[in-house]
Amino acid sequence: MPSSGVLAFPGQACVRGIYLGAKFAREKFGLDIEIVHADTQSRPENGRIAAESLIRQGCTVLIGAWDSGATISALQACEAAKVPMVVHIASATQVTSQGFTQVFRYYPTSLTIVRQSLTELKSVLGTLKDPPSSAVVLHLNNTMGQSTAASIDQAWKEVDVPLKIAQYVAYDEKAKDLSVEVAKAKASGADALISVTRVNDAIMIARECIKQGWDPKMVFSPNSNGVSDKAYHDALGKYGDGPVLSALWLNPKGAETDKIMKMFAADYPNDWFDANAGCAFEAVQIVADAVTRAASPESAAIHGALKKTDMKPILMYGDNTKFDETGQNIHCSMVMLQGLKGRPRVVAPKAIAEASLEYPLAPYSKR
Repeated sequence: MPSSGVLAFPGQACVRGIYLGAKFAREKFGLDIEIVHADTQSRPENGRIAAESLIRQGCTVLIGAWDSGATISALQACEAAKVPMVVHIASATQVTSQGFTQVFRYYPTSLTIVRQSLTELKSVLGTLKDPPSSAVVLHLNNTMGQSTAASIDQAWKEVDVPLKIAQYVAYDEKAKDLSVEVAKAKASGADALISVTRVNDAIMIARECIKQGWDPKMVFSPNSNGVSDKAYHDALGKYGDGPVLSALWLNPKGAETDKIMKMFAADYPNDWFDANAGCAFEAVQIVADAVTRAASPESAAIHGALKKTDMKPILMYGDNTKFDETGQNIHCSMVMLQGLKGRPRVVAPKAIAEASLEYPLAPYSKR
């Protein structure tokens, strides 16, 4: 995981999800799982180095590596050593399109995420009074950002979203200032912002909108961080409310959800449970299920069991986890979250919704 560097916030959240997942798995599956961590330091090239270190230490299955670049790098080491890797988060198409035999990705591809997200967006737009008429896409230029931007371009036409895309504006993931990029987005004349972000730049974009007096009617993020993260709401306060994020998320009405949330609160009273922790937690349950069915801790046996996985998510929303021949989970489901009163709230699908969508975005200048 990226436990330090620019991706430390989500990486550390994943670590919390791993520990909670192992604690829960001991109770549910009767397994005593030894957790060994390696920090990629938020550098894609360190994925392989970290994976090789873990494999040398005797780890027989890996979980990681959050960002797509580090995940692809780590998979090269897994492939060489024949050690399976459950990819809890990483959306770039390349993760499961390059012929890796050791990959089992719980997380959907960027195209799947975006297609489902835009389908839901189109449905929501049809219910709005005075909906936006055009959108500008502000996105990272790293592996994830470029893959997602390409997916938006493709899926926008497939879904036939009733908004014109005015412009695509890319920015570097290491940028310390996004004033120029936000100014370009504002100058496009679009009245909706589609953003593809990590948490740090999501915060920067919001602050620039406030500073530059730009009040889009809607801020919508497919395949991003921001609204779902504690760091985002801690940094922005009341200005964090309103944006919408489509994401994998826990099922607030799931049979085990209350119990798991109480376990988390007891262990981490100063943190909150987010999608990063949730996907990491679910990955541990996938591994525990496979090890139980394999009746062995050896890599080859776990690999064989993972290929036959067919399990209902224990915490996250969605249908049974199953992997196709490329190692991709075929049953990922998205929910729509909106920042409301300082927290992410489920606003769709209605079956598990905690709140109703608030539209339009309250102008930053009037908060």
